[in-house]
Amino acid sequence: MIIDKQQVARHFSKAAESYNDYAELQRNIGHQLLSYLPRKDYPLALDLGCGTGYFAAALQGQADKVVALDLSLAMAAKAKQSAKPFAAMVSDAEQLALVDSSVDMVYSSLALQWCNDLGSALKEIKRVLKPNGILLFSTLSKGTLFELEEAWADVDKHRHVNRFLTQDEIKQAADSSGFASAEFYQEQRTLWYEHAFLLLADLKGIGANYVVGGEPNATNRSQLKTMAKNYKAKYSSAEQNNRISATYKVSYGVLNNG
Repeated sequence: MIIDKQQVARHFSKAAESYNDYAELQRNIGHQLLSYLPRKDYPLALDLGCGTGYFAAALQGQADKVVALDLSLAMAAKAKQSAKPFAAMVSDAEQLALVDSSVDMVYSSLALQWCNDLGSALKEIKRVLKPNGILLFSTLSKGTLFELEEAWADVDKHRHVNRFLTQDEIKQAADSSGFASAEFYQEQRTLWYEHAFLLLADLKGIGANYVVGGEPNATNRSQLKTMAKNYKAKYSSAEQNNRISATYKVSYGVLNNG
């Protein structure tokens, strides 16, 4: 299935005003990614998939200049307003509107899963990195939101959760992209909700409710209620006051352009 980048941009643009209210997980993952950044000065850094600019602002502590870049015009505008980067721009990670060997460091948290070809995106990032430049990225991997997928399984045959690459596929994409060295880290984060509708509200609130190959208008209220009931029956925990789990598998990569 091909990711419709216009749809991705549209969903994130609609969430530009609500994003910060729902993005605690995204901030936590982004801070974890930032902890892998070697402590030195970077003349020019790129925040690829900058969202509202939270980490474009954070990167200014280690970079002389930061470029905030996003697929969504509304997100890029929000980042320009809040983080006041050196520049804010709209571009696609698989076709970066930057010249060769122009950036010292690229930081990209939870954006590359919206690429059709991770290997192609990594090669494009390598193209714009200077020699000895560094890429830090986080992305979601297979097993993310498996509970939501299973809760829908008995309701209809439509896709309700995006497909994510396995850790091996992520490593293979990095290996094929030509970086001199790569380090990878993995973790699992679990969020807990009173019911499935709060999870769906979170996904919509950050703009991550576009499902590749899904049928957005094919679900009725009765089916939603059945899904929520299934979710509660399968994935609630007595130890968590009968709240339901939502699992995120996170992969981190630190790639050096030696």
